[in-house]
Amino acid sequence: MFDNNINNYVLKVELAKCFGNLGTVYLAQHRPTRQHVAVKKFLVEDLKNDITYVMDEAKHLREFDHPNILSYHTAFVHNLDLYFVLPLMCYGSCRDTMSNYFEVGFPEPILVCILRDILQGLVYLHWKGYIHRSIRASHVFLNETRAVLGGFRVCTSFLGEGKRIRNLHELPPHSVKSLNWLAPEVLAQNLTGYTEKSDVYSLAMTAYELANGVEPYSNIMATLILAEKLKRGVYLPMLLDATTIPSEDTQPNEADTPWRQIYGAKQFSDALHNFAEKCSERDPKNRPNSSALLSHPVFKQVAHTNIREQLALHCIQTVDFDSIQDSDINLTDSFSQMRMDAGGSFEWDFDES
Repeated sequence: MFDNNINNYVLKVELAKCFGNLGTVYLAQHRPTRQHVAVKKFLVEDLKNDITYVMDEAKHLREFDHPNILSYHTAFVHNLDLYFVLPLMCYGSCRDTMSNYFEVGFPEPILVCILRDILQGLVYLHWKGYIHRSIRASHVFLNETRAVLGGFRVCTSFLGEGKRIRNLHELPPHSVKSLNWLAPEVLAQNLTGYTEKSDVYSLAMTAYELANGVEPYSNIMATLILAEKLKRGVYLPMLLDATTIPSEDTQPNEADTPWRQIYGAKQFSDALHNFAEKCSERDPKNRPNSSALLSHPVFKQVAHTNIREQLALHCIQTVDFDSIQDSDINLTDSFSQMRMDAGGSFEWDFDES
């Protein structure tokens, strides 16, 4: 349905830079079908040696076919530019949505819907013999109905030379950027190696990020994060709510009062706490696999709802993209015009590096 003629795509507005500012993401409209899409544009000469990561991601996405895994419609080269045409994620990434609407984390029903969708994508991915290795909020996108897992640039396969490899050992490329989410066994770099259960640990770190509105280990230096994960440190990420925030009587600190009040007013269910704790077990032997987690009791609360319904409860609706015209938008004021019903500035981060 989507062709490789760049003249058939109207690039309406620049949404973001991606891949270390080497690429640009546009809101675009396909003229023949009138459908809105996202178009990633790279100047091939700028990519140099990094082009292999871009093409590897495209190769992986072509091999997957699942509603909770990002796909792309087509890819082509025009002059010296490389284009990818992808489905438009109308809410951007989960990190974008938090920045716009839920600065201290998603409400539990939305959070659990997102976790359910990510998990369904992971079950499919692991069944296909792949491991993601870069799960985090900025790599989970939201369309009108569901969460979609992206960021497959460092995805790799357990299948090699006609057989399945039991364990992987190499550190993922660009691992520094994913340090906060990577499992201890991935960072250990020992003979034991790691399996797809490392993705489950990353899912736990993403759950903390989505629940709290901040990255896990956000206030710790990179070298200390490494020590904490490898040597059973004293700092453990957790869901911040009334049951986990120390009271001001036990730890008085006037500077902490605002966030104590914010997180102290929240109350996550015991099932969600249990889910996150099981997924973040340091020893992968004690960590459930993705298939087993689908039957976790936490998902009972969202058995009869979805992300669309939950966002609607917060008066968050999609933008009427047909009303956006090239002449009406420039980069400095576009997001004010694209503001959704819930208010707040609109940002869009497609960086999957």
